[in-house]
Amino acid sequence: MIYNVTWLTSKTKQIYSASKNSEVLMSYLEERLINSNVVELIGEHPVPDKGREYGVIIYYYTTKPKRRLLSAAPRRDHDHIHVVLFRGILSRSQLLENKFEVGNSADPQPDIKVHTKTEIDILVELIQKNLQQI
Repeated sequence: MIYNVTWLTSKTKQIYSASKNSEVLMSYLEERLINSNVVELIGEHPVPDKGREYGVIIYYYTTKPKRRLLSAAPRRDHDHIHVVLFRGILSRSQLLENKFEVGNSADPQPDIKVHTKTEIDILVELIQKNLQQI
């Protein structure tokens, strides 16, 4: 793990040839999380684990690395980013109610595909509301 990075300076961005839209969404997500004051620390795992095609950027809601908020990964052949939410911050049902494309992961770590900046705005608003409950 590498800490105190940003998407633009990450090894993940340097190593993988993500699609242009995927890169734009990664930058926008990070900008929104930081500007909304829900992220205290950013880390990355640039070498993919078995079964993963890409490295991953991990966002923490405290400066303690064990307090993960979410992880985000770009995609090479698709125009979305893959986001996994941690610590039960949002449930699958909340994500489905807000019309997100939800993956196969179960609660308390649901995953979604994010396709647009509007979806990122909705996601950050939901996180801000629910973060107070943790």
